[in-house]
Amino acid sequence: MRKLKGLEALADLHKAMGGERADEPEMEGADSQEVKGEVPALLYVSRDRKARKGKEVTLVEGFDEALNGDLAREVAKSLKVHCGVGGGWKDGVVLLQGDHRTRTADWLQSKGYRVKHKGG
Repeated sequence: MRKLKGLEALADLHKAMGGERADEPEMEGADSQEVKGEVPALLYVSRDRKARKGKEVTLVEGFDEALNGDLAREVAKSLKVHCGVGGGWKDGVVLLQGDHRTRTADWLQSKGYRVKHKGG
């Protein structure tokens, strides 16, 4: 067995064994449209203190738990890192500790989501 030098040799070996070249473009159009179909149409950003012992939380509502559960978990994680706060995902709502409505709305809009503020 000979030693392969470089990625081209490995790609040629893969092709010789019946595989396709890795650098050839794949059909990505169908997958990207499917993901766009799962993105929520509109997200609502609000502040809440009810049933939280007076502590403020920022809520991001509009994710359907059945359709967008994984997406909402990723958004929650990214927002927590962006705002530097704790929080989580519960019952279709992203929770962030503290009042971060404007920062959250700006970040969501920069990622391509349509956002509306809810409440006062």
